[in-house]
Amino acid sequence: MKETTKDEAARLGANAEKIAQYYNANTHKFLRFGGAGETGAIHRAIWAPGVNNREDAFLFLNRLIANAITPLIGTVPSDTHLIDLGCGVGGTSTFLANTLGISVTGISISEMQIAIANARIQDAPLQNRVQFLSADFDKLPELDQADALCAIESFVHARDANAFFLQAAALLKQSGRLIVCDDFLGENVSEEGLRCVVRFKKGWQLNSLLTVKEIESIAQQCGFRLVESHPLSKYLRGFPAAARWALSAICRIPLPWAYWQNLAGGTALQLCVKRGWTEYQALVWEKV
Repeated sequence: MKETTKDEAARLGANAEKIAQYYNANTHKFLRFGGAGETGAIHRAIWAPGVNNREDAFLFLNRLIANAITPLIGTVPSDTHLIDLGCGVGGTSTFLANTLGISVTGISISEMQIAIANARIQDAPLQNRVQFLSADFDKLPELDQADALCAIESFVHARDANAFFLQAAALLKQSGRLIVCDDFLGENVSEEGLRCVVRFKKGWQLNSLLTVKEIESIAQQCGFRLVESHPLSKYLRGFPAAARWALSAICRIPLPWAYWQNLAGGTALQLCVKRGWTEYQALVWEKV
């Protein structure tokens, strides 16, 4: 078997077209089979202490972000502006706008997701404070500076981590906050682990899967100070071991279906998390 190196795993990536196609093809299935219900979440459920039901597990990250940006909100909440980078169908954006009274701009590379997000607010009183735009967040249109940015499970799609943080710094006002909730590469990954990481990256169309230390260094060089770190891997729930093994074996059959590729990546990810080859964290930075 050909040896897989960390450099080779890092070079794997997807262009904007592939990422858009992936989400256009899979979004309805994510919503149907993901179990997020009315939350509109296309991110993982976090079963942290105090979380007793599925809805709260999907809302956990939304509430974490709300807590992180609450100190930025002034006397007129709607004057506070957050940009949601990789907003999906708008679940987090609408939650934050409703809960905090702030204004939100959601960005997704998927036109299908933006259509669904816009439909979610069509008859809601949020239209004056929430907007959704279809754009590649590596090449954003001109936007007003924001008080806060968030990226839930979208940073890993960025084709250049340094460019992502430079753009975030340009978008943020002084002392603004950037919250990234995502997967990161483990510090010590075996040869078996690297092969599993490759399956994860290929299945989910990922680019910037880096270690937390690497990301912290890049962020610091781009003008950010880390203010909060939340390791969340132990609060993820996956398939039972037997089901994960069976799905992993079946999904190695190279079928062209987009959701099949998602399942292949997802089962690989569950093993990566279990073995410590990847970790899931929420990181909060302040622009200095």
